Amino acid sequence: MVSDTSDQELAASGGTWSPLKSRIFAVVLFTSLFTQLAVFMNGLATAWLLTDITDSPAVVASLQIAVALPVFLLALFAGALADVVSRKRIILFSLAGSMIVAGAFVLLSASESHSEASLLGLTAALGVFAALGAPAWLAVIPGLVPRSDLAGAMTLSSAALSGATAVGPAIGGVLIAAAGPTWVFGLNVIVFALGILALRVWKPAPHTGLPHEHIVSAMRIGFQYLRYDRPLKVVIGKIIPFAFAAVALISLLPAVARFRLEAGPAMFGLLSGAGGIGAVLALLAMPNIRKRVGPDVIVLGSMLIEAAVFVVLASTTNIGVAAGVLMVAGAATLAIVSTVMTVLQVVLPSWIRGRGVALFLLAVQGSFAVGALIWGGIAEQTSLQTALVSAGLTMAVTAVLVMPLRLSRYMDVDTDTATLLDDPPTVTSVHDDDGPILLTARWQIDPARRDDFVAAMDPVRRALKRQGALSFRLVEDVQQPGHMLESFTMATWSEYQRLPHRATMADEAIHEALIDAAGSEVPALTAHRVIKLRSGRSDHPDGSAG
Repeated sequence: MVSDTSDQELAASGGTWSPLKSRIFAVVLFTSLFTQLAVFMNGLATAWLLTDITDSPAVVASLQIAVALPVFLLALFAGALADVVSRKRIILFSLAGSMIVAGAFVLLSASESHSEASLLGLTAALGVFAALGAPAWLAVIPGLVPRSDLAGAMTLSSAALSGATAVGPAIGGVLIAAAGPTWVFGLNVIVFALGILALRVWKPAPHTGLPHEHIVSAMRIGFQYLRYDRPLKVVIGKIIPFAFAAVALISLLPAVARFRLEAGPAMFGLLSGAGGIGAVLALLAMPNIRKRVGPDVIVLGSMLIEAAVFVVLASTTNIGVAAGVLMVAGAATLAIVSTVMTVLQVVLPSWIRGRGVALFLLAVQGSFAVGALIWGGIAEQTSLQTALVSAGLTMAVTAVLVMPLRLSRYMDVDTDTATLLDDPPTVTSVHDDDGPILLTARWQIDPARRDDFVAAMDPVRRALKRQGALSFRLVEDVQQPGHMLESFTMATWSEYQRLPHRATMADEAIHEALIDAAGSEVPALTAHRVIKLRSGRSDHPDGSAG
């Protein structure tokens, strides 16, 4: 079942600024903005120190790998944490860790003892704390605004990131030119500390009362959800080719600015921030764009525009032209990211949102890491121009190839919780961590409906696997036609307790189709605790096999 809100209505409802009516959303948004400012200031200062040490494009591009790799390695763990632990606590921990790393940058820069290894190592450490906090930052947004304001909230969040991309490097460049990179790192320490203080006004909703998930099980279910959920796969499939090509601009820009455009620190900061300026300008146009064209047209057009930017940037040595096309690239990036992130938040139920966002970030940062390695290697072996043109052609070709992945099909998915299963009975013989738990339902159907019933059961299987079931079986009584036994296994009793809270209104259509195919109501589930027998046990006193 889908909601009454179509993608056009979702795009039209709520203005870009309407989410700011929520005080807590505004606090979270601006805290995120200023901490992202610190991250981008830190990145520019680190890149500047790195280009002081080496003129190798591959080494400079490896800075992006140092940022992306921690996210790639830790994303799913961080996403599971965001669904299991208080998201506010995770965010505060990531800010505290980032503040400590920024302090280490201060000491390193002030003592002038930095090296390639130390700069890349501390950048990776900052990436670790960013990776731990990123899923939580993104997962809290839908809970802070109504659905009608979600597109505006995601546009503002994307614009905040893009604004930080613009203003952070610009501030960093001016500070480097005026006082040196140490002051940049010192200012970052202050920003992270103020972010921790600002979030004191945010009081998250209390825990639901259900048992906490175990991290390992939560991570397994995250991967399982991706395997069986088509909308999430489409969203991730849409962003991967963009991220793979777009990282060429991010990772090679320091080398392009320093060695091809011969920019000083202040101009380097302005060039790094040009994309963010374009994104902030695009923010004003996004509501009208969303009303006129669908998400797939936005993504396709923006990717083709960005592909053209790569080619122009590769062919110019004029700083003004470079800044202009970087602004265009920033606008296109905002359009793509805000659009795809909006669909991502729409298709994810609240119970899996942290892990879903984490899987999205894993795909993005994995694409960043691989792309940075490839484009940096091409620039090292050939030239910066060749790498940029190759990335642009890749962007254009893949934009066309992913056209069959239609985001517009999923803009009206209703992920509100639906009551399709009864809560488990209260029992004293089973503890939360006991399991596996086998659930069975006995069906009696008209033999003439057999094929329709079996076909209707396949979406049920996928839904239950998406919600965490370890296995699913449908067996038929060969002596009594029409007698069917549905069975599936949950890892523990606590996982069974959570199961009724994981069904969505979109699953209700599957439920209704099953009832229609069976010609009867869904039978009650019976729960069984699976007993594990010892292996190698003898059946006879003399030890011989039975």
